[in-house]
Amino acid sequence: MTDTTAEDVRKIATALLKTAIEIVSEEDGGAHNQCKLCGASVPWLQTGDEIKHADDCPVVIAKQVLSARPKLHAV
Repeated sequence: MTDTTAEDVRKIATALLKTAIEIVSEEDGGAHNQCKLCGASVPWLQTGDEIKHADDCPVVIAKQVLSARPKLHAV
């Protein structure tokens, strides 16, 4: 297994958040923003940030990683 730094984890989480949401067209001409991972969605007029993801969705974990403050290590 490779050594992964905290910065590497943050980069992966950021990439996941940027790629997890897609715009899905509907047959009636409408559209919605949908998570590719858990399937949760919101109408087109709402942003992907407003999606209520499943509790075990990787997007939820990625958001937690990015909102966590880095811990300072005592020397």
